[in-house]
Amino acid sequence: MTESARAPGPGRRREASEERRTRILEAARDCFGELGFAGATVGEIARRAGVSNGLLYQFFRNKEHLFEVVLEEIIRDWVREMVPRDDDVAALDALEGMLRRSVAFCRTHPLLPALLVDDQDLQLSRIRGASRDRVQPHRDLVASILRRGVESGELRADLDVTGAADVICQLQSDYSGRAYRREPGFPDSDDIIDAAVDLIRHAVRA
Repeated sequence: MTESARAPGPGRRREASEERRTRILEAARDCFGELGFAGATVGEIARRAGVSNGLLYQFFRNKEHLFEVVLEEIIRDWVREMVPRDDDVAALDALEGMLRRSVAFCRTHPLLPALLVDDQDLQLSRIRGASRDRVQPHRDLVASILRRGVESGELRADLDVTGAADVICQLQSDYSGRAYRREPGFPDSDDIIDAAVDLIRHAVRA
């Protein structure tokens, strides 16, 4: 067998590199979710990923960088979860679905509440920082749904679309935050979420 036949091609090397990077990120999610940021170590993350510390550092500068990438992916998945589904034809159904799926994501994702065990103020600032660039696109999406509802006659003709979009996004953000902060004084029970949905529906529908 020739040397060229034995050596993996560039495509295979890139694929293997991406597989290792994916394993590291998956291990990091698990570690941060179980141990929080302070408790998770590079060594433990590398061990779970089946790679050496040195190989991990080829992909990520340090634990902070790895954490930033993991958090960005969590925010990305969170945003994707809120995107209206194909069956969310009616504007009100689309808005309700966004709120309910956002809260459900935050209730069930282990990483978000685990982070707050360390330094809640620091971790909340990290979450806000990672999601900052998503705020305006989120408002724009909600505004487009409202505008569609106004044009179809489903929503009030005199609706202040920009103002309503801002209020709805704030409600989605607040109740989603409650779902992962899990503070007794700020519940996210199903009854509370139902009340938020009813409030939105009554405020904007024709």
